[in-house]
Amino acid sequence: MNIATMCLVVLLAHTSAVTMEAQNARRIQQSQVFLDYGDRFFGEAVVVPRSGDSASMIVLFRMANDFLSFTRVTDRSDLRGNFKADVNVGIEVRDSIGVIRQRTSWRGTAYANTFEETNSKTNFTHGWSTLTIGTGKYVITLEIISQKESSQKRITLPAVEFAPGRANLPVAMPLIGESLDGGEAVRPFVFGGLVPFQAQDAEAIILVRDSREGLYDVRIDQEPYDDKSIRWWMVGDVEGVATASPGVLPEISELSTTQRPIVRMRPTDVSSIASVRVRIPVTAMVPGKYTLRLVRRGGVDTIKLPLTVFWEMMPLSLRNLNYAMTILRYIVSDSLHASIDEGTDAERRTKLMAYWRERDPSRATTFNEHMFEYYRRVDQAFYAYSTIQEPDGARSERGKVYILHGSPSAVKKSLSTKDKPQEIWTYLNKVNTVFTFELEDNGMYKLRDMKAAQ
Repeated sequence: MNIATMCLVVLLAHTSAVTMEAQNARRIQQSQVFLDYGDRFFGEAVVVPRSGDSASMIVLFRMANDFLSFTRVTDRSDLRGNFKADVNVGIEVRDSIGVIRQRTSWRGTAYANTFEETNSKTNFTHGWSTLTIGTGKYVITLEIISQKESSQKRITLPAVEFAPGRANLPVAMPLIGESLDGGEAVRPFVFGGLVPFQAQDAEAIILVRDSREGLYDVRIDQEPYDDKSIRWWMVGDVEGVATASPGVLPEISELSTTQRPIVRMRPTDVSSIASVRVRIPVTAMVPGKYTLRLVRRGGVDTIKLPLTVFWEMMPLSLRNLNYAMTILRYIVSDSLHASIDEGTDAERRTKLMAYWRERDPSRATTFNEHMFEYYRRVDQAFYAYSTIQEPDGARSERGKVYILHGSPSAVKKSLSTKDKPQEIWTYLNKVNTVFTFELEDNGMYKLRDMKAAQ
């Protein structure tokens, strides 16, 4: 090989490397829109006063299956799942000056039916522990022990305080969950004190210093959006009535499982503390910050609690305003898109939400199934149809068809008459169409044919 040829080879190799590097950089940059939901480890602690100067501290936590190391179940008599993982969570309690007051652990077994579930970030295993504490302020640290490596195997919960002699109200932050058994029990969400945005209402158990049965007027006010908030719309203030039940306090039920923790309300001899059960009408609320106010009838003091409704599984493509606007082009005209996409970020987000609200199939609730499904498909298409040549699968032609029509009834791979790979998508539902995609020499799939399904 002469010098000229060698130089040409080096130049071509360098050009190829630069091109590949540029493609990878572009793909990484576009993928920033779709940062993973991240590690999924949540916890919260609730202080429940007991007799004297002691209290129970209920520590609740949940972790995604992706954290855990599953093995196949070999015991045929164990019918709880095809895979299992032994779970060990360390619990450490420190006082206000950093001295360790308690150290314990929780052990349980997680189960999964499929291999996909063992790596899921949306399937959770729950755990709990009830500790006895005295007067003071405490910080709780939770750590998943002997499981997969992760950046979030250890979390520290917000400080909790037990001050039996203090007259301030309420006693502790509320326990929020789903009402069960006609109100006799609650399934905690275990979401760090947040209220998940969902298509069903929730309930908050609030402990107050009150020794008498009576009624509390409830009001939930939506707080103004700040500059960084995802703006939905302002909803009407919520008003209601709740009843105080002295001595009826929460405790972990013996029926709790790693899939379904349960907190039951039990009568105790602590007559100075009452539980107030407050319905949170999530179906009439939107994600954002609220203030919950309680006023005892006949009294003047107001209990104020911050409340945040958060959409835990909000599609990633909807979180990024610019991307959400761009991908809206598939279903709106150019003129309407230009109108929605004009103005400040706050104005654009407001108009985007207004567009979807007008097309909400169920106006009785604020959860918009159409908007969720559209952007869920965008998220799925981004990953499923991403290639080196088409780093954003949602903007590919296969991605567009998937976003507009959902999963095909059948996918067949074959070769064209020119020996080019093809994917043939058949929809047997109301779409009733066969789409044929062909892999071009540039590495991109192009839609070559569409016809009615036979």
